[in-house]
Amino acid sequence: MGSQQTHHPETQPTTEPAVAASAAATYLNHAAKLMADGQLVAAMTELDLAALVAPDNPVVRSRHGAAMVRLGRHQAAVDELDIAIRLDNERSEAWLLRGQAHFELRDWTRAESDCNRALELAPGSAVAWETRGGARYHLGLFDAASADFAQVIAKAPTDPSGYYWRGLAQRDGGHTESAVADFTVAIELNPRHTEAYVSRGKAYAALGNLAAARSDWAMAGQLLHQSH
Repeated sequence: MGSQQTHHPETQPTTEPAVAASAAATYLNHAAKLMADGQLVAAMTELDLAALVAPDNPVVRSRHGAAMVRLGRHQAAVDELDIAIRLDNERSEAWLLRGQAHFELRDWTRAESDCNRALELAPGSAVAWETRGGARYHLGLFDAASADFAQVIAKAPTDPSGYYWRGLAQRDGGHTESAVADFTVAIELNPRHTEAYVSRGKAYAALGNLAAARSDWAMAGQLLHQSH
């Protein structure tokens, strides 16, 4: 994919709100095209400029934070999304993005808290349910995590991720047979889901079905070998 030529408007901070909004919109549009083309670093440059000309625009700050999350700059994303939320605490996107950044930083408590707010504002977000479920799983809140992943499954029934994660929560919460059922669905939806085979094998072993456990672990080994 070739690089895209962009024409930048004035990049100095401006006191004219209409001019700043127009410049920021131009940068946001350029960034969206670059991100769609997989050019995340170039998109970040556009978003840096948008934040420069419109530092008090919560949409700009939120998109800036989103790019940081995608680039793995999670602490910087938290700092940027703090600003976005201070500017407009009704934007579910900003709360969810900050929750995702906290999750990647392994700050499970803050991740859960941010997702709580994101879901208050946008209860239909499967990503928010999944992120909160993951945070609750890591916090040892297995039943609550299972309930969150049930919401993910209801919203995305053909995505194996929800079944896999609910299986983990069920297994670690002591509901081993239910965990086997969830891992089985995950495998049916994605027969190359190595982690699901490993986890189902552990669940089978906990149930005393060592033959099934060995079979799953052997399949996981084959898939790992094939992937290298």
